[in-house]
Amino acid sequence: MRLLKILLIGLLFLNCSGQDDKPVYAYEVSKALQPYVFDYMAHLEKHDIQIKSQTFIVVFDADIMKTNLLGTAKGMLHDDLVYVKINPRDWGKLSHKQRRHTIFHELSHDLFNTEHTFEIELMKPVIPTDAESFVMDIEKAIDELMKHIKNGI
Repeated sequence: MRLLKILLIGLLFLNCSGQDDKPVYAYEVSKALQPYVFDYMAHLEKHDIQIKSQTFIVVFDADIMKTNLLGTAKGMLHDDLVYVKINPRDWGKLSHKQRRHTIFHELSHDLFNTEHTFEIELMKPVIPTDAESFVMDIEKAIDELMKHIKNGI
């Protein structure tokens, strides 16, 4: 939470600085997604993982409903942009664990260019079923992901 507050304050100062040579960043997170984004940021802070200032957008997007995707990391491989789109129709069907899984997965793509892998639970290319999610130790899976990110992917 503190990391996110620092990021927001930094973005505010950048936007108010008035100097033409500094970039201006946008920040937008859909209200229902905020607790999950804040959770992700708190885990980054807990593991002493830094992120750089950049445009940061995590939103519900109706266009993605035309696909079979739950979420997409549009900013992956674009190091000046975090742009995660979440399917609002499918989001409502997810359990709390599946929602955490989705946000951690997509933000890891966007912030750290983390690829899909079957070796890291939260970076598998498919979300777990309801039954798999129910028995999953989500905290252990998050710690595994954070260690993977911290060790340089």
